[in-house]
Amino acid sequence: MSIDTIYKVTLHPFINESIASLKSMTNLTGSSSETFMDKVEDFRFKGYAVCSNITGCLDGVIMMHHYPETAVAIGNSVCQNMFDEKYDFTEINEELSNALAEWGNTIVGRATDLLSRNNLNFDFSSPFFIHNFNDMEKYLEGVKEIVTVPITVEGVGRYYFNLLVRSVNFQTTNVEREQSVGIANPHSKPLPQDSKILVVDDSAMIRKALRRFLAGLGYENVIEANDGITAVESVKNEAPDFLFMDVVMTEMNGNEALKKIRASGSNVPVVMLSSVTDKGLVDECQESGVSGFIFKPIQANNGAAIIKDYLKIA
Repeated sequence: MSIDTIYKVTLHPFINESIASLKSMTNLTGSSSETFMDKVEDFRFKGYAVCSNITGCLDGVIMMHHYPETAVAIGNSVCQNMFDEKYDFTEINEELSNALAEWGNTIVGRATDLLSRNNLNFDFSSPFFIHNFNDMEKYLEGVKEIVTVPITVEGVGRYYFNLLVRSVNFQTTNVEREQSVGIANPHSKPLPQDSKILVVDDSAMIRKALRRFLAGLGYENVIEANDGITAVESVKNEAPDFLFMDVVMTEMNGNEALKKIRASGSNVPVVMLSSVTDKGLVDECQESGVSGFIFKPIQANNGAAIIKDYLKIA
């Protein structure tokens, strides 16, 4: 299979979403360079990677691959853009890991959603992260080809997309980036500022950002949950007046939690958040009764305004 075919079918949406998310989440500018074939025997782990396993007609791994210094610079920029504060960490810590995870999840979520619409008969796992040089060997097992695309970040350095191919058997198709727009809250009555708001997301960074946006709007009574199971329990035990809930989470996903919340008899207003823009998923949540759907990312320069538009009841 030619580089051109692999690039168009698989890598293009990831690169496109990467550059778009780089701009929207970090205010940094990225550009892609010429695609080339890496030698499997010479391939080396650079220090930090966001990965997703591919199964089906394409068997392999998609990898967004950084040198540690590039990951640190991008992580600092994600934090700065999210919180409108100066960040100057010099190594990857928990806060930067959360930031890089959110950036990676956004890219993988949107790119894999776009690819799924083209009926290519292969699937992607949830994103995972590699920090250890010793972990790389198992991902190279059985790999026959490695396709690489460098991404240059202006003023920062480079990161790379690697497609580690074990086997492949599918037809080509063209893919285009689809601009995502949220589903607006149809209500008009503002949520009272003394209301209790439950924020549900497995990303500590997103929970922190939402707390800040809400505080800036005068909402201080905010509680948190980091997965769908805890969200269902919190609705039962804490009786929140309003929910913001992520869809894809490490334990129970938000769409499943929403069904359980409705099955329990609660009509609490729920606004969903996700980087996955799949229409079927949105329709499923709407059938369970939601007050809107926010497509990530949201940033310091627009976060409070976006959240305000959704803080309405009846």
